[in-house]
Order: sequence, then C-alpha cells, then structure tokens
Amino acid sequence: MKKVFASLFVFVFIGLFAHNALAQDARELRLEGSPISENLSSGEEIWYSIQVTEPGILTIETLGETDTYLEAYDAQRNLITENDDGGEGTNARIEMYAAAGGTYLFKLRGVNNEVAGSYRILATGDPIPEPEELRFGTAHKETIAAGTRHWYSVRTEERGFITAETLGNTDTRLEAYDHQYNLVTEDDDGGMGSNALIEMLVEPDQVFLFRLRGYDGETIGDYEIVANFDPIPVDSDRNTERSGAVDIKLGEAVPVFFHDSGESRWYRYEITRDGTIFAVRTGGNVDTVLSLYGQDGNLVASDDDSGENLNASISERLNAGVYLIEVSLLSDSIGRSTLHAETR
Repeated sequence: MKKVFASLFVFVFIGLFAHNALAQDARELRLEGSPISENLSSGEEIWYSIQVTEPGILTIETLGETDTYLEAYDAQRNLITENDDGGEGTNARIEMYAAAGGTYLFKLRGVNNEVAGSYRILATGDPIPEPEELRFGTAHKETIAAGTRHWYSVRTEERGFITAETLGNTDTRLEAYDHQYNLVTEDDDGGMGSNALIEMLVEPDQVFLFRLRGYDGETIGDYEIVANFDPIPVDSDRNTERSGAVDIKLGEAVPVFFHDSGESRWYRYEITRDGTIFAVRTGGNVDTVLSLYGQDGNLVASDDDSGENLNASISERLNAGVYLIEVSLLSDSIGRSTLHAETR
C-alpha cells in the first residue's frame, strides 16, 4: 500500500510540475497589439499570459481556419472560463472582466488531439465603461463606427422581465452583464432581421449593463436601442394543473408566465365540428414544449422545436370535443412565452 501511495504521489507531483512549468513558459500577449501568427501541432497545448494594468473587459480570440479551444486561468491556475467556437467560424473567443494588476493565463489547444495548423491570436482590452442610462420605453438613436462598442445601463425596481433590443438595418450584437461585469447572456439576431434582442428575468434593485457592437469589426451604421420592463402579474389564474385549465381564445397572443421552475400551464379549447384543423404555437425567447390532449386524457400530439427560435408548434385535424393544451419549458427555468391558437 505504501508503494502504491508513493507512486500516486509522484504521479500527481509530476503532473502538477508539468502544468506549472507550461504555465510559467507562457508566451506574453500584449493588449491592443497586432495578431500574432502561430502554428499548432497535433496534441499540443500553448500557454499565453497577459498582464493587466487597468481594470476592463479583456478579449482574447483566434483567427484563421484551425479549430481552436481556449481556457482562461487566474494567476493561481484557477479556471475562469473556456470557449470553443465563440469567434468567427471555428475560432475560440473569450471575453471576461480583468482586474487591475492581474496576471491571466490562457491555454490554447485544438478542439481534439488531431487538430493541427496555423492560426493567429489577438488580445484586446476595453476600459471600464461609463454607460449611458436607458430609460424604459425610450428609444436611443445612435451611430456605430467600425470596431466601436457602446455601453448602456438599466436599474430595476421590482421583479419582472427586462427586454433590450435594437432596431434598424445595422447588424448588431448585444451582451448583458451584471454590475460586476460578469456576462449574463448575449444575442446576435434574436430581434427583427439582423437586430439583437435580449430578455431577462430580474429581481428588484439590480443594475445591468448592455454592451452593443456591430456583428464584426467592419460594421457601421445607425441603430436604435430601447429597453422595456414588464412586471410579473399577480398569478390569479393558477392553471398549473390539468384540472385548472383555462379557456383560450382564438387569434390572441395569450401571455404565459412560468413563476416556478418546472411548472406547466394548462389551457382548454372546445372543437364543435368534426374534421377541424386546430393549430397552436408558442412565441417568445424561451424553449417551450407543447402537448395536446384529448378529453379522455390521452396524448394527441406533442412538439418541442417545430416553431421559430426554439418555440413549439402543433397542427392537428380533430373531431368535436374538449382538448387540453399543456405549455412547459424544456429546462427547469423561469420565463414567459405567448400562446396562439386558431382553427381552419
């Protein structure tokens, strides 16, 4: 047993020594420098280090045709974040908050041991921004120049949903951060056309930051950005059980709120004529699941992603009778959707 323990200790020690040695041999990357051209061999791991003098948003990314993978570590070798295809094509891209005086390490490798090839790597930094306040319901008109980023902030007063979106013909991207500059979510084309749209469930007295940029470094053009807030309504219709299903009206966008993770919402509709085509679908930015049941309780149809943007859609030819519709979220989260029904 002592021999086995000793062998294990030597193995772990050698592994840690090799890891630290690689990190200590890290190649220095300078912020705002030009992309550095490199070559990656099969199974190779290449370390880079960045010294940060001022707090800000640090971005490190690869460029080229090689499928890269990046991991970010602090000075104590604690993993901060990692990324596979966050850049253009199969390139890796990491964006993170960096503290003043910090040293950060980045490990680059191929997405698997067989990947090899040339690539370029680039590190850039944005100073801590002075964001412009967004007032709910008021659109801000701006112009974005190539490579520029605009910051906005909102403050919440109660629990509800924040929606931030861009309008216009400029291809924009939005990123949402909390008050400590931790990335919460991001979006590219969730809005109309090539506009961005983010929707978040928020708690009272929170500050969120939105960073807006063009789709790529060459994007220029005019845009509008607007933020809206919708409080969560009092849940007077507790239709979370089959027995509490509420009637649905045709042609209306019925708001569907999920107050607790894992809950469903139930609705009912009565078909009065045999052979009626009944179509029901969800709308919004959460991943919904639809289930349609007959009055005998048997499942008629179900769907996950046949609609747009992870929404569900069902269309069935039905005989006369009462039918129940269950709307649920695919994951245990909280959010909102809309429900649309029509007959033909």
